Amino acid sequence: MAIQSDGGIRNITNPYVEIILHQANEMKHRGDLTKALEIYDQVLLIDPQNARACHSKGNVMDMLGRYKEAVACYEMALEIDPLHAEAWYNKGVTLSKMGCDNDGVECIQKGISLAVGSH
Repeated sequence: MAIQSDGGIRNITNPYVEIILHQANEMKHRGDLTKALEIYDQVLLIDPQNARACHSKGNVMDMLGRYKEAVACYEMALEIDPLHAEAWYNKGVTLSKMGCDNDGVECIQKGISLAVGSH
């Protein structure tokens, strides 16, 4: 969620979404991937522009071996936040798992470049 102010656009965090996102991450770390996916979907129903939820859902899809769905989630995250370094990096890793090595390496390099601040 973003609002316009005198200083430009500011992101406003919905505390309820943050709590749900934390629960989804906890389920992912516990290995309950099905429950984590359900909760990430709840977050995206409330806040469809939540790049972190898209990225995290992509991570779970990757963990489940659902690589095409993982890439789609990373791409959604990148549509929302084109400078999301982890989404670029993880998209590259997943593309490499799919045999798309050249595209994978490009995405990994972009993610690293963004993470170190040399975009």
